[in-house]
Amino acid sequence: MNAELSGRAVPPGMEQRLLDELKRQGTPGLPQPAQFIALYRACIEQLEALVAKGNGHPPMRKQEVDLLCRCVLSTESLRQAIGCAADFCAMLYPRAGTLSLGQNGKQAVFRMDSLRRAKTSAACMVDLTGLFYYMQLFGWLIGQPLRPTHVFLAHPRREDAMPFLGLFNAPVTTGAPTYGFEFDAALLDRRVVRQPGELGAFLEDFPYRLIGAPAEVVSLTQQVRAVLDAALAHGARLPTLAELAVRFDVSEPTLRRRLAADNCSYSILREHCLREAAERCLSTTNWSVGRIAERLGFASDEAFRRAFLRWTGHAPSQFRREAKAAPASAAP
Repeated sequence: MNAELSGRAVPPGMEQRLLDELKRQGTPGLPQPAQFIALYRACIEQLEALVAKGNGHPPMRKQEVDLLCRCVLSTESLRQAIGCAADFCAMLYPRAGTLSLGQNGKQAVFRMDSLRRAKTSAACMVDLTGLFYYMQLFGWLIGQPLRPTHVFLAHPRREDAMPFLGLFNAPVTTGAPTYGFEFDAALLDRRVVRQPGELGAFLEDFPYRLIGAPAEVVSLTQQVRAVLDAALAHGARLPTLAELAVRFDVSEPTLRRRLAADNCSYSILREHCLREAAERCLSTTNWSVGRIAERLGFASDEAFRRAFLRWTGHAPSQFRREAKAAPASAAP
């Protein structure tokens, strides 16, 4: 079997642990050793069916998993995405379990309660797959893999989870009330940067493409724009190029070069983000021009008016009148 995918090894013993559990459950027609993704899919689907039967309700269907992904893709930030996922699972109660998000100081705490009647070793493997699924999905949405600082499992026996624990690259404890993980709470305000056109490829083997498939990092240009958008959405000061370089752990010249490689620059991204935020404020709020100028960090109302005229060819007041008139003129 190919135990190496995309340059990352399958944790030792993981394949055999899956097959041993299927054999212990007396499952007929054990999957033949093959490419790891296909093996993982076959094993987990069979174990999931057994666990669901014991709980008296069917598991989520693949179509429902895909629909959840489409729903969270429509949100603006990771915080909203997790809330959306929780609401989606609530609609499928109890088949999808329950999700929740909390915060402990600077750590966000994501919890997943699968609502199992019995904490069997088979259920543990299925739930570990689900937990890793959410970690992958949330990281993919913001274009930055989530790196948990602590993972906790509701299953009482740590040995039943071996060697799956190597998936998380973080300390793991067992016997918790729910499954879940902690991560940097600052990521909650990261903007969702993925586009609908990217979802098809992501869903091709999801959620079974667990090994060797960390959340693909989007371009540095997209990440910079996401940081600027998040700052504007929260009324915070826009970070400087130097501050962004520190954030992304690169030198300032390197950041300039990498943006230039995408035919972009910090000033261009900054202008685009400010323009979109200004248009959004004028279209969706009744804020005065002065309040919008202050929120976006302009020194004066006049400075904002000059910038907006340069961006759009219209004064802010004219843009607002036309934006509010547009829906009425479009009505049948």
